[in-house]
Amino acid sequence: MPEELRDHPDRLRWNARYRSEGPIFAPHPLVAAAFAAGLPAGPVLELACGRSGSALELAAAGRAVIAVDVSDLALAQLEEEAERRGLGERVDCVSADVPSYDPGGERFALVLASLYWDPDAFRSACRAVLPGGLLGWEALALPEGAAGEHRPWHVAHGELGTRLPPGFDVLAEEAVSSGRRRSTRVLARRAPIARG
Repeated sequence: MPEELRDHPDRLRWNARYRSEGPIFAPHPLVAAAFAAGLPAGPVLELACGRSGSALELAAAGRAVIAVDVSDLALAQLEEEAERRGLGERVDCVSADVPSYDPGGERFALVLASLYWDPDAFRSACRAVLPGGLLGWEALALPEGAAGEHRPWHVAHGELGTRLPPGFDVLAEEAVSSGRRRSTRVLARRAPIARG
């Protein structure tokens, strides 16, 4: 774990939460949506992955996955489960504060994040998608009628699609309610390189 994360408040908060809950490794619905949309060849990046069932599902499908999170406990549990399933060589866990993590440009067939929002991380994620690749993102949504309201880590429904840079086409954008929690998700494709 990087020294700068040792006392990071997000690391401490999420580690405490993961200690209090048993691990569940369910893939996010955006993974199935990405496969249904036509996922090109290439590696996958998941940001703010937690104990990711998505990373495991993608690795089981033959993808190399980079899983990034601030919680070293979540990453340790993910690594242990990947090893147990014989997928350890395909899942590379990276301990990092997601907003400061640089994934590089045009490297990934799919960049995924769920129930997470940071505008800088979103911009970096978009840059990291290969031409023809997909971005799948879900963030907590502002309550209905609160579009102008500021809440950290929340966006208005539809905002993810409007924040995409030029060259991305929205394939699906939906609001999702689960109990009292509301979220908004988008699946978008970066335009492939034109062949002339």
